[in-house]
This record gives sequence, structure tokens and C-alpha cells, in this order.
Amino acid sequence: MELILKNTTEDIVLKKIDQMKSSLDCCTCEYCRMDIATYALNRLPARYVATTQGELLSKLDSLEPQFDTTVMTVILQGAMLVKLHPRHK
Repeated sequence: MELILKNTTEDIVLKKIDQMKSSLDCCTCEYCRMDIATYALNRLPARYVATTQGELLSKLDSLEPQFDTTVMTVILQGAMLVKLHPRHK
């Protein structure tokens, strides 16, 4: 059985962007979505896991209200930046 490292913060950020899509007030095409995610992920702590159990524990930690608020804040900051400087025409 091969173990693979996974950053669970990445899944959390992408899911939250999709949930917030209608309130981001910017383009959410795949380029912009990835730019917002990149901005957020560079400002949030990575949470690497190598097992299913570790992934579940990490996702439970992410349910903390403060972490959720922090994720939403950096996503909104990223959306504002992407709105000002989109990579597409």
C-alpha cells in the first residue's frame, strides 16, 4: 500500500471557494478560481496527512469557527486582488 501526502487545506479552500462563489464579486472561471485558491493557500497553514485517519482528524480540526473565519477572510482578500488583476481578458 503506497501512502500519499495530501494537504487537506487545499481541499478545504477549494470547497469554500465553490460555496462562496456567488458572494465573491469577481470572476470565478477556472483561472480566477485557481488564483484565489493560490492566494489563500499561500497564507494558510498547510495540513499534511498520509493516512485516511489523519485526513479525517485534520478535517475535524478545520471545523473550528476561527479556522473557517480565517479561510473565508483570505479567500475574500484573494478575490479582491483577482478582481483588480484578472489573468484573462
